Amino acid sequence: MLFGENGSINLLLDEYFGFTIPFMEGLNGVIFVQSIHYFPFILINLSAALNNVDRSMEESAQNLGASGMRLFRRIVFPLAMPGYVAGAALVFLKVFDDLGTPLLLNVNTMLAPQAYLRISSIGIADPMGYVISVILVVFSLFALWTSMLALKGKDYSTLQKGGGGMLKRELRGGQKVAAYALILFILLLVLSPHIGLTLLSFGTVWSYSPLPDAYTLDHYRTVFGSASEYITNTLLYAGLAATFDVILGTTIAYIVYRTGIRGRKWLDYIATAALAVRGVVLGIGYLRTYNDFDVPFLDKPLASWWVIIVIALTIRRLPYALRACVAALQQVSVMLEEAAQNLGATRSRTVWRVVVPLMSGGMIAGFVTSFATASVELSATIMLVSQESDAPLAFGIYEFMQSASGRGAGAALGIIAVVIVGLGTYFSHRVIERSHQQRTAERQIAEEVK
Repeated sequence: MLFGENGSINLLLDEYFGFTIPFMEGLNGVIFVQSIHYFPFILINLSAALNNVDRSMEESAQNLGASGMRLFRRIVFPLAMPGYVAGAALVFLKVFDDLGTPLLLNVNTMLAPQAYLRISSIGIADPMGYVISVILVVFSLFALWTSMLALKGKDYSTLQKGGGGMLKRELRGGQKVAAYALILFILLLVLSPHIGLTLLSFGTVWSYSPLPDAYTLDHYRTVFGSASEYITNTLLYAGLAATFDVILGTTIAYIVYRTGIRGRKWLDYIATAALAVRGVVLGIGYLRTYNDFDVPFLDKPLASWWVIIVIALTIRRLPYALRACVAALQQVSVMLEEAAQNLGATRSRTVWRVVVPLMSGGMIAGFVTSFATASVELSATIMLVSQESDAPLAFGIYEFMQSASGRGAGAALGIIAVVIVGLGTYFSHRVIERSHQQRTAERQIAEEVK
């Protein structure tokens, strides 16, 4: 609606300058959308890496005459390479997994859309769908292996003792203007989908004009009236999946880091391996495996029951909750458990009364992260929706967007998805920040007592 052939930007460019730019034509559109969508993964990882750069390295290079791009290219960026590689590998995996963008832009010459289209049009007996799924898994594993290979044999550690991060300096007149102009441009580019989605959700008719002809609330009435089941299904599925993820994540973390069971590390590896399996591959696998597995009391295949969607979401988001639970458990001292057991508490009572309460911050963060990301999952769920009454929110958006008459309601659903993810992200950050403040306060009290 904003950057398409007849979108707002091209209409204005054509009217005032006499040319248009093919932002959204074919693969251009897929690359453009995915670049805007996934660049935060690199931004977050690279920002964290830059904050860990020892500023004495930068000072030493400046004292030896390096500055500008030479300083960045030879010192700063190489030291931040772990963050960039981690973000780039994640973006590569996410692009391979992206099913909705190519389908909505009618670009079918990509692996994920081909796997979906082969299974949905020909049937689950079509072998090419499974061949493509295997290729997706192989490329995912190859991306992870390449990211590890890129950093192998190199040392990026520093000896800093506080005060880390790059040097900061005041920008002068022209530099400050250029910096703010760049920031404003990036913000407008990143927020353009939200702006377009908001206008579309309130607009009546939006065609061959920079802005909608008029505004209405009818699309939201449609969503909350006839399509509210998409929202309730999403809250149910994502809530159950996030709950199971936290339970499984806490259990696996405790087994791996608090017991001596042989082979326990493999449990961690297997649970994390879901990151290497693309959503469409997971959906196809479940569809093929459980299509002939009848549920006894329902007399229908498990693959056609909404529970299979919860199972898929649980497996897809388990690595996120697991990492949060592992981080929380590693911050719980073993001595606290030993003290409880010395006072007569059994192991199970110690876990329930001591470990779990102390892990609560990380567990809540894992729940919120799993819930927010599962609520907008399309790649896995689109394969497993057998009837529209069981469809989640992401599937509803995709269905509405198939016709021009339904785009307003689809945009309204999209705004609801943005709100869900935004609230989830906000509460997750609040929980992490609060737990960090509590640990800081406890550490200060302990030091004062000493």
